[in-house]
Amino acid sequence: MPKNIETNITVLTSATSTSKSLRATVPAFITSQYQLKKGDALRWCIGENITVEVVKKDKLDKMKIER
Repeated sequence: MPKNIETNITVLTSATSTSKSLRATVPAFITSQYQLKKGDALRWCIGENITVEVVKKDKLDKMKIER
């Protein structure tokens, strides 16, 4: 792994007792670096690679209105 890359392991937990979804905590260094706030979203893009895009709450609200 290249130097100067911060890493962290997050353990997944059940979202609810009846759900097949899982929940994870976003590490504090990521929330700080990307200025994440409650209500922001993560868009998961699954292809040959997995990428996660931050969608800020104000942009997310506009996307909901435009639907």
